[in-house]
Amino acid sequence: TSLERVAMTRRTKIVVTIGPSTWNPEVLSRVVRAGADAFRVNFSHGDPSIWSKIVRVARETDKEAVRPLVGDLQGPVVRLGKVGEIPVAKGDKLTLALTEEGDPEKRLVPLPERSVFEIVEEGDVLLIESGRIALRADEVKGDSVLCTALIDGVIRGGKTFAIKSKDLPLPALTDRDVDAVRFAVENGFDYISLSFVKTSKDVDKLKHLLRDLGASHVKVVAKIETRSAVENLEEIVEAADAVLVARGDLAIYFDLEEMPKVQRRIVNAARAQGKPVIVATQLLDSMVNNPVPTRSEVVDVYRAVSDGADALLLTNETAVGKYPVESVAWLSRIIEEAEKGITWETVAKPQTLYEAVAKAAVTIADLLGGKIIAYSAKGSTAKRLAMYRPKSEVHVFSRNPAAVRQMNLLWGIKPHLSRIDKKDPNLFDRLMEEAKNRGILAYGDIAILTAGIREGATDMIRVERTINAKE
Repeated sequence: TSLERVAMTRRTKIVVTIGPSTWNPEVLSRVVRAGADAFRVNFSHGDPSIWSKIVRVARETDKEAVRPLVGDLQGPVVRLGKVGEIPVAKGDKLTLALTEEGDPEKRLVPLPERSVFEIVEEGDVLLIESGRIALRADEVKGDSVLCTALIDGVIRGGKTFAIKSKDLPLPALTDRDVDAVRFAVENGFDYISLSFVKTSKDVDKLKHLLRDLGASHVKVVAKIETRSAVENLEEIVEAADAVLVARGDLAIYFDLEEMPKVQRRIVNAARAQGKPVIVATQLLDSMVNNPVPTRSEVVDVYRAVSDGADALLLTNETAVGKYPVESVAWLSRIIEEAEKGITWETVAKPQTLYEAVAKAAVTIADLLGGKIIAYSAKGSTAKRLAMYRPKSEVHVFSRNPAAVRQMNLLWGIKPHLSRIDKKDPNLFDRLMEEAKNRGILAYGDIAILTAGIREGATDMIRVERTINAKE
C-alpha cells in the first residue's frame, strides 16, 4: 500500500506511544502498517498490570520483531495536592500552601512539596498543568505564597507544578522510577528514557542501576527538558546513549520564540557526538481530535526533519487521540516529503579509526550509488553509519535480537535479524548471499560491505557488484 511504501522509503523514524487508543491489537497493527518504527510506554501512567498488557500487545503486533520498546520514566514530578476545582480569572488572588488538601472556597491551592517553598521568590511565575494556569508569586510567607492569576482557567488537584526558569532540587530517580526500571528490565525493554536530567551524573545513576540489574545492554535516553540540561548539554550527551528533545517541559524554562534555536542546538550536540536524537511533544497535537494536521504542524515536522533528528515521537496523538492510525500515516507522509532534496550537513567528525572507516563506507556508497550492507553484532557499526547520514540504503544484519531492535531507532538504518555469525571466515560472502535472497540486492547493484573483526569495531570495507541475483 502507499502507507507501507512510505514506511520503507523514509529515513527518519517514528516512535509511537501506546495507550488506550492503541491497546487494541487490530488498531496497533494498523499503526505499524502506517509506519511505526518503535513503541513507547509512558511509565507516568498506569501500573505494572497495564504496562504488561501494553508489552504483550506490542510483542504480538510486531511480527518482524524489529521494533524496540522504549520505557519513559516519570521522574521527580511535583503535583498539587487534593482539591476541588478552583475557577480563576486573570487578576484573581490565591494562596499556594504547603499542605495535602486545599480549599476552593478559601482559594487555597495545596502543594505538598517543601522544596518549592525553599526556592520560590517574589515575582516568580508559577506554572500549573504545563502552563495551562500561570500564577505570579506576589508575597512569600514561609509555607505559603500569595499569588495572582495571570490567565483564565481552572485549577484541579493532582496537576503538575513548576516554577518558570527554575529547576527544583529533586532526585534523578524516584522509588516509582526504580520500580519501573525493574519492570522494564524484566520485560525486555530496549531503551529507558530518564526524565528531568540536570547533569551527566543523573545519567550515570540510571546506568549504575541497570548494571546492578544485569541489564547494561539497555540503552539510556537522556530527556533534555530543564535549563540545567541545556547548560550541561555536551556532558549529558556524552554520558547518554541517546537524547530526547522534550519541548513541552523546555517551554517552562525558555520563551516560545527561543524554542527553535534550543531544539536545533540539542539536535546538533547529539549528532556531533554520534548519538541518536528524538524530537517530541505536540508534533501533530491537533490530531488528538481531528483527522488532519494543521499547516503549522506540517511546518514543525519539516523543521525537525531538516534539523536532522533520528526519530520523531508521537505522544497523545497515538496514546489517547481519536485518530492514532491517521496520525502515524500523516507523519510518514510529511517526513517522506520533507526528506526529498535535503542533503544533511555532516555534523559529526570521526574521532576514532572505526568512525573513519564507517565514514569512508558512506562516502564510497554515495559516490558509487551503491547500497551499504553491514554486519553489526551489538549495533556499534550501525550507529557509526547513521552518524554520517548516507544517501544510500543501509541494511544492517545481526543475530542479536536486542541489537536489531535498538538499531531500528537509528536514522536510515534498516536492520535485519539473521543467523549469520560474525566469526564466519566468509562473512562478506554470507552477507551478499542473504541480501540477494531477501531481495535487497538485484542484478547490477553495487554493494559496499562493512563490518568489524573485533567486538565494537568497524574496520573492514569491500565493494562488489552483483552479477546474478540468484548466485
